[in-house]
Amino acid sequence: MSADETKEQLQNKLNELMSQLMTTEEAAEQWGLSQDHIKRLCTNKLIACKRGKTWLILKDQPNPKQS
Repeated sequence: MSADETKEQLQNKLNELMSQLMTTEEAAEQWGLSQDHIKRLCTNKLIACKRGKTWLILKDQPNPKQS
């Protein structure tokens, strides 16, 4: 397998993973909540992880407003 093929496979994997995540801005828009409220929920109510200053939230979870 060439280096280009390996790089392409890794990029495809990364794209697949990223398609399962959303930012606090996207979550706020999708769930009808403020971005600040979403950030507070990331610390204990949502499946999320922080990378630098950015929260990455798993898309496949229910709207916390409805729970």
